[in-house]
Amino acid sequence: MRRFSKLACICALFLLAVPFSAYASSNDSFSNVSLVGTSGTVSGLFTFNSATKSFSGLSLTFAGGVFNGDNASNGGGKAICALGFCGYSWKTQLANGAWVSDTIILNLKTGQYRDFGGIYNGRTGGDFRYLSVPEGGTELAYLLLSGFAILSGILISGKRRRTVCAAQIS
Repeated sequence: MRRFSKLACICALFLLAVPFSAYASSNDSFSNVSLVGTSGTVSGLFTFNSATKSFSGLSLTFAGGVFNGDNASNGGGKAICALGFCGYSWKTQLANGAWVSDTIILNLKTGQYRDFGGIYNGRTGGDFRYLSVPEGGTELAYLLLSGFAILSGILISGKRRRTVCAAQIS
């Protein structure tokens, strides 16, 4: 009975450790996303405060094409949150007359977000869409999980060998 309780504890620790790496870090920036409708790319940055449910430090930087060097920013504000998602939209006009719009939708459970918007100046414009992919945490978390899996395998195989040897002796 004692052997099985140790195995159950090891399995429980493993199940608790696996989700740890998925939430170890979160992305709040993207870079070199292609514009659709015109040449160039866009990079963006934002900060989300989960305690106050607010976005801050929003900025977009455009590179290449007609909008090369254009930058747009917004101080942020309170997010609209429902059903585990929070979103924020903003729009601003640049000094050259171009309009920039941006919408961010954040999944609070996974930390994954979708950022989409565009830049327009008269008939010239481009849209962008970005969907973040969870990174899974730091290298240390991966090494700990790998080491834990190897140690579990060693312990399980050792118990099997003892059982087989005991059966062969008797």
